[in-house]
Amino acid sequence: MDRASIYFLKDGEPNTYDFDETLPPLPLPELHDTLQRYYESLKPFGTAKELNNSRNIILKFETGAGALLHEKLKNRAAVHKNWINEWWDKYGYHMLRLPLNPYIVMAMPANFDMINIPETPAYLLKNLSRIIYHTLEFWDLSRKATMKPLSSSGGKVKYSSALYKRFFSTTRVPGVEFDHIRNYFRTVKDGSSPSHVIISGKGRIFVFECLHADGTLITPEEIHIVLQRVRSTMDYEPMGDCVPVLTHDDRTTWANNYMHLQEISKNNVETLRTVESSCVVAVFDENEPRNCEEVSLICTNGDYHSKWGDRSSTIVAYKNGRFAYVGEHSAYDGTISVSYALFVQLSMHEIPEPDWSTAESRPIIAFKELKFDLDDKLRAEIKRAMIDSDQMRNDIVVTYDRFEEYGKDLIKQWNLHPDSFVQVIMQLAYTELHSEIPSTYETALMRHFYNGRTETLRSFTTEVHKFIQIIKDSKSSASEIANAFRNAVKNHNHMMNEARKGNGIDRHLFGLWCLAYGNNINVSEFYDDPLYRRSGGGGNFILSTSTLGYSSNVGFVAPMILDGYGVFYSITADTLFIHITAFRGSKKTSAYKFNEIFKQTFCKIRNILEDASHSKL
Repeated sequence: MDRASIYFLKDGEPNTYDFDETLPPLPLPELHDTLQRYYESLKPFGTAKELNNSRNIILKFETGAGALLHEKLKNRAAVHKNWINEWWDKYGYHMLRLPLNPYIVMAMPANFDMINIPETPAYLLKNLSRIIYHTLEFWDLSRKATMKPLSSSGGKVKYSSALYKRFFSTTRVPGVEFDHIRNYFRTVKDGSSPSHVIISGKGRIFVFECLHADGTLITPEEIHIVLQRVRSTMDYEPMGDCVPVLTHDDRTTWANNYMHLQEISKNNVETLRTVESSCVVAVFDENEPRNCEEVSLICTNGDYHSKWGDRSSTIVAYKNGRFAYVGEHSAYDGTISVSYALFVQLSMHEIPEPDWSTAESRPIIAFKELKFDLDDKLRAEIKRAMIDSDQMRNDIVVTYDRFEEYGKDLIKQWNLHPDSFVQVIMQLAYTELHSEIPSTYETALMRHFYNGRTETLRSFTTEVHKFIQIIKDSKSSASEIANAFRNAVKNHNHMMNEARKGNGIDRHLFGLWCLAYGNNINVSEFYDDPLYRRSGGGGNFILSTSTLGYSSNVGFVAPMILDGYGVFYSITADTLFIHITAFRGSKKTSAYKFNEIFKQTFCKIRNILEDASHSKL
């Protein structure tokens, strides 16, 4: 694996975005088919009486309000190649009023220990200089459209690259009722794009230009000199005004302060634009996490006084030389984060460390500090927001672990799909810990459709339920358990493939709800059915999960509900990298206990599969 083969286009290959307009439109399933799949997803969660009630509600919906709404949705799909996009931003993300950190954002430790890069205080500025430079390379590939589009099946299935355009120079603008995305990034073909970098820390914000006069990127050595000067300024001068802490308020409060900030002066309007449009954002965090688990925890709740929470992507540099990345989830999905993180990781591994001594012979890159004009009201709001953010600092528990007993290679030897394998084990682990079955969300990638993002796979299927019942039966043999496990894994893989074809459930039901909401059509009976919520409908999944591929990079988000978990993993040849999140305020969940049961269950299943195999000999 090298960065050139993964990311750089060869001569004659289509550019990064060439496929985007030719991708097929997002499918819209038939209403009857979606409702059948929906009913099947309810079966593990209801009694016979409850299921009969749900069936009647579904039939009434299908011939009544649902039919009317589906016709409207078909009309919309006929003129919109992606009928859900606008709604997904607005209702899926932007109407949420929670602070983005730590409740909404995606986060990921940089994991440089995997490539033997020293993460120490002595290397902090040097490594950050390199990370910023390679981030600028990634920006340059996106801007010039010279990065390979993501693909699968050996390049046969092309994915939309549109979300790369929301990775840089993008911000989530707060609104009183709804937020919205503001994007300043432009490809070379489409026009000029902002080319300045923001560095913040200790409540202060600095800016410098990342291009030379001839349009070439500044070098790591030049960035290093800037960082030395910025760091010296921060260390020997007082704390700044800490305006970034306002971005960590609930969205409505921040929206009101955001408007007031602009009303004070034209300088504030221009300063906001500079912060929001920068191509790269890096923040110095004064915490000193000891390991990847602490890195993960602190990157969403560390120095609130310096992180501009609305930005689409942020590099976090800790005082002791460790690093993390934070992303604003409505702007793009985890696949983009992983693509970026892997690019930086490979670049740090493949490109030799610069000769830092040459920096003195290079031109000095100018930087300046950005300052806002504040009044007494905003100064008081900053003080209040500092107190409030401190109170929510520990709301999310994050674990990070590596299961090193086996990985993708052994799973494939059993002729099982690695992701499906992990999903079934995860759900068994939950039932072992909590003595109940979990409604489970898994991300199904939909980027092979026009502007596609994700679909929900309701991962706790009837086959998984059957397997759990069999393994809990003391009379079951290893062979019976192994066969049930294999059936569950194979069924999961089939259901994932169906979801990726557009034959899911939740996006269709979400679209119908959006139309009902917009047209004031009463659908309360359908969406208030207890089994709708118990099966995960409306974002009420107990397990919120996603695989982040087959590298060592793994990130996380908070759980969907108070008494739920977020479970995120990546799978390499011999290791599973696992992030688990939970709410500290939950009296039911424990991320640490779940993590241990999860690993124990992997060992348990291996033993069962091996025992069943030996019994056949």
